[in-house]
Amino acid sequence: MNRKICSVLIVIIVVAILGTWYFYAYPNHQAMDDGFEEGSGGWVADADVPADPNKPGHLVAWNITRTTYVANSGRYSLKFFIDGVQDDGTLWIENKISVRNKARIQVKVSFELYSEHESFNAIADVCAYAGLRNPEVEGDFTVLGPANEIAGWKKYTYTTILDVGSSDEVWFAVGITVRWETRMTYYIDDVEIEVRW
Repeated sequence: MNRKICSVLIVIIVVAILGTWYFYAYPNHQAMDDGFEEGSGGWVADADVPADPNKPGHLVAWNITRTTYVANSGRYSLKFFIDGVQDDGTLWIENKISVRNKARIQVKVSFELYSEHESFNAIADVCAYAGLRNPEVEGDFTVLGPANEIAGWKKYTYTTILDVGSSDEVWFAVGITVRWETRMTYYIDDVEIEVRW
């Protein structure tokens, strides 16, 4: 009886050790999240904006800055500002993570966006991107919905499946795209990225 118990315990211990090793050596997902409490977290600001007709040789004004004005959690968020008077322009933050070469991966991008006002007019749209290359133009993005659906914070989520092939990194981006001829400001916080294979 004691030998059987010892044998069973040994098998359980070996299975537990191998299972733990496999879980850490070969994880089936990768994740990152950022509330911008410690800085930009590796996110880089980028934009595809038109020329400013009032300032030849210059693009319309835009910026993305870390702020304590409003936050979904913690103290900080990112403030997105664009002069959308030309009725055009997209701005975003982008980041990338390394992945193992896998045939297909499932990607989920979620984040909170703050609008100071609710509006029935389409002032701006919320957009996101996940892919194998650095996003550079408005056409790279998927529109998730209007930015002014409510006054306050709203969560947006984007999911897609990518064929990674031999690529070893995946790019992500979240932002806004202009839909109305006006200057506009929005805030983004609590960006979460999850990759599963």
